[in-house]
Amino acid sequence: MPKFPRLLVAAVVTAGLTVALASQPAYAATRLSPAQARAILTRAAHHHRLNPNFVLAVSYWESGWNQAARSRTGAVGLMQVEPYTAAWAGPALLHRRVNLNNPVDNAELGAALLRTYLDQLHDPKLTLAAYYQGLGGVRRYGIYPSSRSYVDGIWKLRNQFQRARLGG
Repeated sequence: MPKFPRLLVAAVVTAGLTVALASQPAYAATRLSPAQARAILTRAAHHHRLNPNFVLAVSYWESGWNQAARSRTGAVGLMQVEPYTAAWAGPALLHRRVNLNNPVDNAELGAALLRTYLDQLHDPKLTLAAYYQGLGGVRRYGIYPSSRSYVDGIWKLRNQFQRARLGG
């Protein structure tokens, strides 16, 4: 049996997940208020033993706390999780499948990914880079130059949120 290139397999899996997600209840159809989004994100941060301002900053940078946000690459929701990431990370980290259109699932999975990266890398800035560019890239090359503005921007937001005590 011929081996398919990883890219082709990833594209097929992503397309299948996108169709599956489209058939899920449209939690994103009801726009969350900023206060509702912050509450969901703060709960997820506490659940995964993370600084709430760290999670709030990632989500604000990624989606503006907009559960309906969709990227051109297919990332979904508050934490802009890719469907192919949810396919492995939901079962591996949360021990269940997740619905990225559900803001609670989305926040939980994003926070679980951040916790996993932080546990492995022991550095919040490397954790941000891993969330953006992938864990393998960070392990091999550190923070890509193209990831620097992402990492620095979220870190500045985190510090602003910390000073304002936004996450409690």
